[in-house]
Amino acid sequence: MVKKKESPEPPLNVIRIEGLAMNGLLKSVTSRDCGKPKGYQKLIAETLDGETIETGCLEPDAARRELMVINLYLRQWSKLIVRENKGQ
Repeated sequence: MVKKKESPEPPLNVIRIEGLAMNGLLKSVTSRDCGKPKGYQKLIAETLDGETIETGCLEPDAARRELMVINLYLRQWSKLIVRENKGQ
């Protein structure tokens, strides 16, 4: 019996960070070099609650794309969300 090659699942925290960014719950996101394999990067996000979330090491192109998309969510998409004013 020949086993089908399964495609890898995306790193869980990438999806979590994207979801938080879409909903306006992230303060910032940056990337950091993983060291090995060469050029691979991880994303580090800080939530509005002060929690830090890191992804695993991502291929360089994937990390750049994810960072671009998440920053787009932070700059544009999350501003469209209507929130109840806290403390007023």
